[in-house]
Amino acid sequence: MTKLSRTTNPSYSVTIGSQKFDVGSKPGKLVSVRVTLGIGLPTDRCEVLLTHSDGYAFKKGDSVKVELGYDTDLKRVFSGLVEEIERLLSRVRVVALGFAVSLLRLRFNRVYLNQTAGKIVNSIAQEAKVKVKKAADGVNFPTYVVDAATNAYEHVLKLAERCNFDAYFTEDEQLVFKEWGGGKNILLQYGKEIMGVGSLHFSPLYAGTQVYGESPSSMKGSDTSHWLTKQEVKAEAGTKTAFQMEDPAVRDKKTAETVAKAKTSKLGYTFGVAVEIVGSAGIRLGDTVTLKDVPIPNVGGQLEVRGVRHYLSKSNGFTTTINCWGRR
Repeated sequence: MTKLSRTTNPSYSVTIGSQKFDVGSKPGKLVSVRVTLGIGLPTDRCEVLLTHSDGYAFKKGDSVKVELGYDTDLKRVFSGLVEEIERLLSRVRVVALGFAVSLLRLRFNRVYLNQTAGKIVNSIAQEAKVKVKKAADGVNFPTYVVDAATNAYEHVLKLAERCNFDAYFTEDEQLVFKEWGGGKNILLQYGKEIMGVGSLHFSPLYAGTQVYGESPSSMKGSDTSHWLTKQEVKAEAGTKTAFQMEDPAVRDKKTAETVAKAKTSKLGYTFGVAVEIVGSAGIRLGDTVTLKDVPIPNVGGQLEVRGVRHYLSKSNGFTTTINCWGRR
């Protein structure tokens, strides 16, 4: 289990286009940097606040890379593209979006035959010129339609939901599409690394899922042709009150069962936790956090890191807030 090291000299390196800002950079100086990362939606975002200068040459569409840490030990936490530049009297504000924006802006039409979700995601990423770090296979779809009525990132997220996968971008511009695997297991202790904790507990409205597909070939397997009949493509996972959903991409009983189990697994999360800690650039989406000595009941055990926010400024130092999911 990883323990976070602490030191007292926060440091940074922010590159916007051809210009680099660090502790001794000129012209212009960094006032603050805020990085927000997440699995699924909303997409990754970075906001950089600089002192005013006439020497800035960056423009919309330029690449942005942010490294944070302590002293000379810096780690990449964000890669993206400049989306907005706002020039104020004494400040310049630069907003950058992560590479999911390439998928958000892409719409196209294509039919995939007998392809796994992972292969479809690889094809979508290639169309958007996005790098893929990992795209696990997941569900096999006899027929899957990507249509221009929905942007490419929404298609990726819908495929992830059907497979019980996560979809997100790494700090080095690569797409991940796979089931949660635990990542690093990081121990956080209240009164040491932890500065604040907030939790939200809830009871799911549903304890199971019923999935209704569009086509009738469920009784003969996924290799058969698909046409409308009176036969029902239906699968159920879980017990008691079931969430009912229709999915036109589901064409056979086996796929319906897989999608039902995936949806029911998501219903098993019963609480969320936001943990503010001493800044740590090494925490990644998909890692596992274990909390210790937190004076809030029922927030212990292993928690899945679903979102990370880094904030660094001269006035407030370097802090990290982790958003997690948990089960009971």
